[in-house]
Amino acid sequence: MGQITQEQYNTSKQNHRNLHIRVNLLDFDYRTLSSFEGNLTSGSLASDANSNMRNTCDIELVVTDSSFDISAQGKIWLDRLIQIYVGVDDIRTGDTIWTNEGIYLINQPSYTYDAVTNVMSFQGVDLMGRLTGLRGGYLNERYLIPKDSNVREVIIAALEYNDFSAYVVNECQNVDGEIQAVPYDMEYDAEATWWDVLEGLMNILPNYQMYFDNDGVFHYEPVPYRANEPIRMTDDVWKQNVVSEQVSYDFESVKNSVKVLGATHEIEYFPSEQTISGNTLQLTIAGLSALNDGTMIGFTPPADMTGAIQIAVGSLGAKPLVDDKGAAITSLKKEEYYAAIYKTDKNGWLFIGHLQALGIFEDTNPDSPFYINNPAGKIAITLMGGDYENIQTDDLAYQRAKWEIYQRCRLNDTIQLTTVPIYWAEVNWMVSYTPLGQKVVKQYLIKSIQTDLSPDGQQTYELVNYYPYYE
Repeated sequence: MGQITQEQYNTSKQNHRNLHIRVNLLDFDYRTLSSFEGNLTSGSLASDANSNMRNTCDIELVVTDSSFDISAQGKIWLDRLIQIYVGVDDIRTGDTIWTNEGIYLINQPSYTYDAVTNVMSFQGVDLMGRLTGLRGGYLNERYLIPKDSNVREVIIAALEYNDFSAYVVNECQNVDGEIQAVPYDMEYDAEATWWDVLEGLMNILPNYQMYFDNDGVFHYEPVPYRANEPIRMTDDVWKQNVVSEQVSYDFESVKNSVKVLGATHEIEYFPSEQTISGNTLQLTIAGLSALNDGTMIGFTPPADMTGAIQIAVGSLGAKPLVDDKGAAITSLKKEEYYAAIYKTDKNGWLFIGHLQALGIFEDTNPDSPFYINNPAGKIAITLMGGDYENIQTDDLAYQRAKWEIYQRCRLNDTIQLTTVPIYWAEVNWMVSYTPLGQKVVKQYLIKSIQTDLSPDGQQTYELVNYYPYYE
């Protein structure tokens, strides 16, 4: 997250603002090659938390000399980056307070000539363009991430292979702090991109984000999802700058009951006979004479089971049935088809769940406006196929179902604000705001920002009413 200075905060509350735009030309090591002001005729910035290309811009400037030619020897070429700064004069000190608005790849440059001026326009896309195929980024050969790899290490290896050395990459952690490894072999064909690889890693757990910040540093980290997230902006700033607001509710997207169907497992061994003794399920499986790491079995208990369940295959001894964290599985239902994999490091059976990974989550909170027993009732959806087929276990399917509820219920109550620009704001910030005509302060996440860089330009924010994913 960007650190906001007192001077930036002060200028955002001024009634009168003298605006400056500076554009730096950088090489791919982020070294400044040249800088210019006063050439900009118009421009805009866009930031979208839901896009793989989080930050984009459109710039139009007056061409003053041949150094702006689109050529390998000119300022505008494939090996150049631009960094945009917006400055506002501090009326108390006279100093110009600059805000970094990001580093961009130059895209689609063009000239427009007329009798008075020569104008060049181009788009800017953030550094993710070097990984998406827009400006390189194709694998060009098959790529495999083995099961149980460390997510953080794989991300760092991918970044360094693509010559990115500035990054902040967190561990991939479940809510209880346990590190989540890559849950299955991830394979990519030669025509895939490095973004496809990174996106697959990002989606292993549902509440993570990837982006390049305004200094060109890559981030892999959780989105704000807890009840005690820090508030980055309050009414103290909003009330000075909000011009208008519009509240909307996307009823069409609301779903309060989600079933996720993941991968269907290919079972190697299934018992010809199954019996229960206490909390042990005894299986007779022809051809299974030794327990090797990775051996997969299927089974359908002949009766409900409770307690710390164990599985015994033939005369190979009873072994515990456990989850990823080593905790005992304590409940199985009669005649449901389950699967498990023998893991030597656990000296037991790793419980995968159903034959097809299954996760169900519903909004059962009576205080929630999306409660399934409200008059609107249950609004259900089943999600399967595509990326959902990569979900290997019931536990991961359950986590995904919970995240889908969060997305499809909690994040459909939006408010759009039109403001005098607050140049230092960023998406996925937690903010507080009191809607016009109301007295209750609410918490929101900033999901997108559109900024007009003209002297009288405005800014548009999309905020979503915030509900914590975890308390």
